[in-house]
Amino acid sequence: MNYSEYSCELQNLTPETKELLTALLAEIGFESFYEENDCFKAYIPSELLDEQALEETLADAEPLIGKPFGIITKIPWQNWNKEWESSFESVEICKDILIRIPNYKPSKPYRHEIIIKPEMSFGSGTHETTSLILETMLSFDFKGKTVADCGCGTGILGIFAAQLGASNVFAFDTDSGCVRNTEYNVQLNCINTITIENAGLEILKGKQFNYVIANINKNILIGNMQYLSQATLPQGIVMLSGFYSEDVDDICETATKFGLQLTANTAKNNWTLLTFIKE
Repeated sequence: MNYSEYSCELQNLTPETKELLTALLAEIGFESFYEENDCFKAYIPSELLDEQALEETLADAEPLIGKPFGIITKIPWQNWNKEWESSFESVEICKDILIRIPNYKPSKPYRHEIIIKPEMSFGSGTHETTSLILETMLSFDFKGKTVADCGCGTGILGIFAAQLGASNVFAFDTDSGCVRNTEYNVQLNCINTITIENAGLEILKGKQFNYVIANINKNILIGNMQYLSQATLPQGIVMLSGFYSEDVDDICETATKFGLQLTANTAKNNWTLLTFIKE
């Protein structure tokens, strides 16, 4: 799958307008954001890019953020891989977790190590939503439990659940590239308790888990909340992230309709993780 990159100069953006621009782009399908060499960059699968919607979004936002000069560039799969591999070596999460590429040698031991070759997939640990979930997972007991990793990306969350003792992890993603990447990363971590599928949230029908984890954008979560709820055992835990603090009320309203009770709300740089229990 090819991706498209929208980029504009950071010098034209304040922290507040950059945050707003990120939120607006996420609403029309952009799924990852990056800063490099004084440039703000946002990425979307090329097949999902609606250039008219992008133009309209930027025009509507102009009174609030000004008119950032931006360009769209097509990013072939191989170029994206090279960019990831050249820029990512390791990331430390709350001093207990190290996420690293296969050949990186840490300078000290960590309680948990996850080996990831990110390639095209979301989930290297550098994004706030991934780190929020990983940190929160440390506070739960996964031993002998079943887990659904919805929209698995690199497979990082499912791999960590397995490392924490989950007896079975079901990981799936709509992107076949992510599925291949997850399969590779599972092998890197010597995990044999993860099942991987190329599918959307509807695959949860007829399945139930102790933990359901979904790091996906707001619209997909709201539109598929019934699957997430039905797939959670009574008193099971649902962790939802991939959205902003201003989206919390909408997420919670929908989750409550499907029997999910909010137990925790944590945020980092305006990205939010909501934790629910199934009534």
